[in-house]
Amino acid sequence: MTQTDELGHGLPVAVAELWAPGSVVVARGHDDEGHETIAIWHVSPQGAPTGAWIETRQSYRSSAETARRLITLLERRAITAPGEDEIDAVVGELTTAAGLAETGWWRRQVFAPSGVFEEIARRRQSIEDVVENARAERKNVAALDWPRELPDVMPRDVEGVRTLAGIGKGPGASAGAQAITVARVLRWLVQLWTETEQVKNRRSYVRDALGEPEALPPSWLAAVRTASAKVLPL
Repeated sequence: MTQTDELGHGLPVAVAELWAPGSVVVARGHDDEGHETIAIWHVSPQGAPTGAWIETRQSYRSSAETARRLITLLERRAITAPGEDEIDAVVGELTTAAGLAETGWWRRQVFAPSGVFEEIARRRQSIEDVVENARAERKNVAALDWPRELPDVMPRDVEGVRTLAGIGKGPGASAGAQAITVARVLRWLVQLWTETEQVKNRRSYVRDALGEPEALPPSWLAAVRTASAKVLPL
């Protein structure tokens, strides 16, 4: 396997950002010589890429050892990709090449950035409802002032979230570039979620109504928790 440098320039990370543990991006593409490749990008607690691997499809299809080594990079991590169908295609092929009998082991570890964005929007609406109710009862409650406003129409996929956030694509059209793009989107989503949940720290009545700040949006957090408990016979 070839470990590559992280080629993208991420967004600045706020000191107060919450923890986004145990996630990985997988992507498909071609290298400069036209060989089919996959990219595996690990994501840090702040949603930034920390480790990256690129491997040709032929190398893992012809070597169970290589396939197993790649699966160890996915094991115990929540998984996402430029498109959900890519996860089944890539991880399914790796699982077969590695000789693992546990088909579909990864499916409860999958999350979609577009779904995460929708969850952030719903959480913001819940917070706004609590604040408006409080304002109706007490005149000294200040209105919310979000650092970033969200649209009424939700993006359908990773590309929609990327466009909405104004995030640049990874350089080129390779698997690595696609993985970098998704990793940048994840980092932005972590920041957006943190901005949202921090309201609970500043307004105790919001925390009383909606609970303590959570590390991640529900679907992402569920994928992380499921992944952390899944150990494969490698």
